[in-house]
Amino acid sequence: MKEKLKVSNLRIHARGNELLHLQQFQLHTGEIHGIIGESGSGKSLFLFAIMGLLAKGLAFEGEVEMQLDGKSMELFKLTSDAFRKLRGKEMGMVFQEPMSALNPRQYCGLQIVEAIRIHEKMDFNSAKNLALEALKDVELEDPDRIYHSYPHQISGGQRQRVMIAMATILKPALVLADEPTTALDPETGEAVLKTLVQRCKSTGSSLILVSHDLKSIAKHSENITVLRKGSLVVAGNTKSVLEGANDYVRQLLEAATLPEAEISQHSNKKLQVENIKKSFKNRGKTMEVIRNANFEIPAGETLGILGKSGSGKSTLAKILTGLERADAGNVYYSGDNLISKKITGIQMVFQDPYASLNNEITCGSAISEVFLIRGFPSAEAKRRAMNLLEKVGLSNEYYSRYPHQLSGGQRQRVCIARALAADPEILILDEAVAALDPLVQRQVLLLLKDIQKETGIIYLFITHNPEIARHFCHSAVAFHNGILS
Repeated sequence: MKEKLKVSNLRIHARGNELLHLQQFQLHTGEIHGIIGESGSGKSLFLFAIMGLLAKGLAFEGEVEMQLDGKSMELFKLTSDAFRKLRGKEMGMVFQEPMSALNPRQYCGLQIVEAIRIHEKMDFNSAKNLALEALKDVELEDPDRIYHSYPHQISGGQRQRVMIAMATILKPALVLADEPTTALDPETGEAVLKTLVQRCKSTGSSLILVSHDLKSIAKHSENITVLRKGSLVVAGNTKSVLEGANDYVRQLLEAATLPEAEISQHSNKKLQVENIKKSFKNRGKTMEVIRNANFEIPAGETLGILGKSGSGKSTLAKILTGLERADAGNVYYSGDNLISKKITGIQMVFQDPYASLNNEITCGSAISEVFLIRGFPSAEAKRRAMNLLEKVGLSNEYYSRYPHQLSGGQRQRVCIARALAADPEILILDEAVAALDPLVQRQVLLLLKDIQKETGIIYLFITHNPEIARHFCHSAVAFHNGILS
């Protein structure tokens, strides 16, 4: 099998700190190669280096050699213009956070059409038909509606599938996928991943698949590379790596054992949701997203809210936090109607951490700000912020880092710490642990469980993963076509 990509002695560092050192990596034509590791291990950095998309301030050295049409190219020696011609045409990438990767001011379909016409001499209508076909191929219902929707008008999972369609539409020689199914429910995620893998196999494309989902890696990857803290742990055939004796790989596998929900012993307070309805209009059509949602949660308990991407889970969360207005219905907590009263005591951890954090301030300042608003002195606010960072598995050095300097999983932990800083009585977690690797995911779930046991906080745990809901939640409801059951 011919070699498609060869990496030698790749080093990436910032301000003297080495973030990644990969001595050797090989990818063959048509190979599917999985990369796993905890947040901050360098997985995404590796992909960005290959694509020539490393952030400013990051220095790199080494060799990344790609074979294309029988010719060898040293990617780090290419001009910016030459790299741009490769991206999209011969190299496609599915980013971890589609909301940040897509243009918020342009229809999703037009962005795909633009990607086609930059590299191919094709008239608009032909490109549009190709884009609609691609949207259908990645399991999106009503491709025409998705085509004419802005990114904010569709769910996180739907946005990710748009990204997959865009990355694979020109059948590139190399596809890089950075946590491509993080935001998808298991059934849809597996279907989309299967589509991605089949596309790559049918075109002979090589695929590097970054994921913290060991089941997906084991099922779809022929070979695997395990990273930890910027260094190689082990690499080789997938089966031999997962069944080998490496201690760190065993830790990742054992982390799949999730903490169990405990019986609540707190006050009689409860959250009651009664007959919530919500519809949206899109291109003159009314879409009923939520139809008569009803449930209640006692203090100290967790309610799991499940459903496929786009089923209404996140819309319900936004209604409960006052970010969306319900068409009808009421929400009560401790006797107060939260629909008509100013909402206090509720926090939310959003699905997309990059869009949730201000890139102009440090992560520590984002958390300290909450304590300052609550009236704590500056020094105490900083101390408490550092303590929360430590609780979510981030050392004090992350206090002075900016969001763009963190991995997706690290950013999500900052968001969780910021939400906890407000000392809420109700916390809505919208796919809050989906982007975390198994070790960190278990750590954060245990932290949330301990806080709930101590304070009686109510969690609304929105997830597409029934396995996590089964272990972590006291009860669960599911959305299907706008109906909660």
